[in-house]
Amino acid sequence: MNKINPKEHKILQQYAKVISRIIHSIYPDVDIGDILAGVNYSIQKRFKDFNLQIKNNYTNKTAEMTALEMLDYIAKREPIITSYGTMFKRHEQVPNPMAKVIQSFLDLRKKHKKEMFKHPKGSEMFERFNLLQALD
Repeated sequence: MNKINPKEHKILQQYAKVISRIIHSIYPDVDIGDILAGVNYSIQKRFKDFNLQIKNNYTNKTAEMTALEMLDYIAKREPIITSYGTMFKRHEQVPNPMAKVIQSFLDLRKKHKKEMFKHPKGSEMFERFNLLQALD
């Protein structure tokens, strides 16, 4: 595999910052910049990326990527991750199916109620659309 440049990957930058802060708290006399440079050097020297497959159960598709690309994806998209590694989109990123159902009921009710008022009160058509809008 190619050498990894930590500055090209958000997740490795975050890792380097956290580790540097921890090391600096243990060795406060050492310059934080020197610690960060050492951590970045260590990442370049020792980090080994590997290939993996991501399977999407919903679309039955498989994606090939490296572990680092996967970590960057997680850092960028921030999906909900379960204990078994299953990832879900966040609720605000996808439309809520129940909201669509409720909205369709409200739209139908509005349509039936509008149609109801086109007929004289007490007529068969009035009662029919009154029942339909009540059901909606």
